[in-house]
Amino acid sequence: MRKPGGFRELFASGARFSDPANAATEDLGTVQRQTKRMFPDWRQEITSIRGGDDWAVFEWTGHATYRGEGGADAVDGTPITMRGITIIELDADRRITSWRDYLDRKEPEDQLRAAARRAASA
Repeated sequence: MRKPGGFRELFASGARFSDPANAATEDLGTVQRQTKRMFPDWRQEITSIRGGDDWAVFEWTGHATYRGEGGADAVDGTPITMRGITIIELDADRRITSWRDYLDRKEPEDQLRAAARRAASA
């Protein structure tokens, strides 16, 4: 059940989301669940923002603890930091119709690999 005033309430019906891990989709719930599973404590600081009546671009720094499926190049419970840019488009009611995240996926991958190397050498 959605909470009134929650994140998805910012989006117009039919809004599309995309990022390096997800092709453009209207299924915002699945994206939210995927993020929560991998990074349950995700928090994001907006460091710069610019925009107009129907668009905005913001830079952000995200912090989280990786809780993925593990694997050779990952250590569950590893804190990560990543930086990115988001571009949003808005309709006349100021609801988001398009949200596109851009980030370097190698940044957190390098942090996870370093944690795996440290764990292997310990």
